[in-house]
Amino acid sequence: MALPFGQTLLLWRRQRGLTQQQLAATAGLPRPNLCAIEQGRREVSLTTLRALALALDVPAGALVDGLSPGAGKSPSFSRAALERIAEAVAVGRPLRHPAERDVADLLKSVVGLRARRGGKRRAEAAWLTLQSRYPREVVQTLLERIDGHRRLHVA
Repeated sequence: MALPFGQTLLLWRRQRGLTQQQLAATAGLPRPNLCAIEQGRREVSLTTLRALALALDVPAGALVDGLSPGAGKSPSFSRAALERIAEAVAVGRPLRHPAERDVADLLKSVVGLRARRGGKRRAEAAWLTLQSRYPREVVQTLLERIDGHRRLHVA
């Protein structure tokens, strides 16, 4: 799924473990400009695109085409795996498989099970990451299953 340029840039920056300040400095941009680009409030010139791509060590075409880190590499989950993930998120069961743990961690942030300082930003970033890695139907199915497990364990 192709993402808007700003969201793609944000995902690559986070995947590289960079703050806005670090990426801006490496790319030779003012940080407020980078923030505006990530939020979709500012267009980029070809020079800026090249600087950002170089700073992130990613092909400029990946940024332009809206390809997030790991695009096309998301694992497909069986029904049993979807159930395990949903149950892990809803009731805190541990998961053995790393790919299942990764998606469960993102879902926990999205559904608000990790209410900490910066929780809203973390949840938004997790939602964006889920949308970029998994088909909409998979994410929707997981959210519905989580809700179902929560209702079961509350009743």
